[in-house]
Amino acid sequence: MQIRSVIAVFILSLLGCSKDSSSTAPVEKPPETSSLQVAWKNFEEQHYDAAVVSFTEAYNKASTDAVRAEAIGGRGWAYAYERDFSKAKNDFVYALGLAGITNSVQNDCRVGYAFVLHALNDFAGAISFGGAVVSDQPSYVFSHDQRVTTKRVRLLLAQSYYAIGMFVSAASQMDFVDPSGAPHSSDPPTLLGTILSALNSL
Repeated sequence: MQIRSVIAVFILSLLGCSKDSSSTAPVEKPPETSSLQVAWKNFEEQHYDAAVVSFTEAYNKASTDAVRAEAIGGRGWAYAYERDFSKAKNDFVYALGLAGITNSVQNDCRVGYAFVLHALNDFAGAISFGGAVVSDQPSYVFSHDQRVTTKRVRLLLAQSYYAIGMFVSAASQMDFVDPSGAPHSSDPPTLLGTILSALNSL
């Protein structure tokens, strides 16, 4: 996709040239964010293998930590959706460690990391990173997959609290997920049924 863009720019530059074959028009270098745009397009179209390649390319072209963090964080999401949780975890850790990461990208990485940690049975870690997002951005929505919202994050928190036996905290999260049923019972069998019902309704 990137090669096609460069070829297109080159062809346009030829069309703009004079008849003097010795003169050439300068080819404008695509901005470093163009690779990110291609990567996110691949991701949103569920072409995760292609997204991994494009995010890697965007990272290699990046000149700032902000772009590097978004590229590696995006690759982490692509790996996560491919269920390659080990690689996803490594990418999210790396992205979150970059000093120039923006707040929005940081929250995207925290959410992705929380889901990955839950999948790896690190429930305390999932609670830590997921909880940080709902506190910092109560109306969170992942712009590249709008199914990932605060409601899903809180449901993840409820599952994680339940998994470590913190049933009152799990019920509290369910109060946010399903306000019409609040206050939810912290009785384990009843609470489990409530959580499963909410999962099935997504």
